[in-house]
Amino acid sequence: MCRNKNLVLLAALALPFLSAGQKKEQTVIAEGFVVDRVSGAPLDQALVTVYDDVMIVPLAFATTDEDGSFSVDVPKVERYKILADRQTFFENEVVATVNEKGFVKAKLGLERKPGYVFDITLFDKAYEHNPINTLRDCKVEIYNNTTKQQELTLEKWPKATFNFSFAEGNHYTILVRKPGYLNHRVEVYVNVNGCILCVDGMGVKEPDVVPLMTHGNEVGYFLGAIDLDSLQLGKRFEFKNLYYDFNKWDIRPEAAKNLDKLATFLKDNPGLRFELGSHTDSRGSDPYNLTLSDKRAKSAVDYMVANCGVDPEAITSKGYGETQLINKCDDGMACSEYEHQLNRRTEIKITGWNDRDPLWDRSLKEIIEDKNLYKKIIEQEKRQKQKALTSRK
Repeated sequence: MCRNKNLVLLAALALPFLSAGQKKEQTVIAEGFVVDRVSGAPLDQALVTVYDDVMIVPLAFATTDEDGSFSVDVPKVERYKILADRQTFFENEVVATVNEKGFVKAKLGLERKPGYVFDITLFDKAYEHNPINTLRDCKVEIYNNTTKQQELTLEKWPKATFNFSFAEGNHYTILVRKPGYLNHRVEVYVNVNGCILCVDGMGVKEPDVVPLMTHGNEVGYFLGAIDLDSLQLGKRFEFKNLYYDFNKWDIRPEAAKNLDKLATFLKDNPGLRFELGSHTDSRGSDPYNLTLSDKRAKSAVDYMVANCGVDPEAITSKGYGETQLINKCDDGMACSEYEHQLNRRTEIKITGWNDRDPLWDRSLKEIIEDKNLYKKIIEQEKRQKQKALTSRK
């Protein structure tokens, strides 16, 4: 990006001298297309730079439209170098001259850098994946944790689909937001820390690869889906992989890692209030199971408050023991270990929310980089509540 900014500045300084005294008939139109070299698909938002005959001074700049085309007026010279550059692609250039009709024509094919294109569709999680249940008008952001740059911002995106190229050697965060839904975060790692392609938080379908994987499987095209959960009072989500030692409630190291992820989810949704509920199977006495589950739920919440900075007012704990079994495995029933395990679960329940998301006006870059942002928002929310209470007196 710095190189492109420098080119723009150079052109701004050079063009007044190049155009001084030139007549209208001494200009021509440079036009053409920029495409994916392998698939032939048009590439929008590619930066096209047209250089002079000695290929030093930039004469003009253009950005390709959704059809991959560009058109720009340039001073007439003997020949031109036309260079195209686009994020996650290698730049390419061609040399062109004015044709018989007085135009400069160019078609540039760009080769994709190692990485993967995801074509992502947004759905309401409560329904099947079909066009009727897609979500529009979402706020979509992508932040590159490796370069510390926000690379995509779509405000109230009118479509239910978007695509993005994830380049090799980078860790990305996607955040999708829509009023009336839980904020949804996705982490994407492309050849980082041993992950050739690791996606946490998004359903990636079988590679419907378009084009087929190329360059030793370093480049590909995937279909993906991001599901948003609607806000409903009392709605429950099972929190998987939170395990305890027998008859204990201490947080094990592997459980701590999963609670760290849950804490991130809670902090991504600061306007909501939750209950963490712990459930046991039917083996053991009712009072014992109730006490054990209550201690386990409290231990999980205490860990997130003490170690992750979660607001204690944002989440409460409750042990349910064996009072809410989800199958037939009650006292005296013959069940497999797997069936009993289904009842030993942790659930997150929505207990309330604010009218407006406190994070809505904050960019994903700010959310990730400002380590004190969550604390600032919680303190601001408390001040507003106190002010509202004072005004009622």
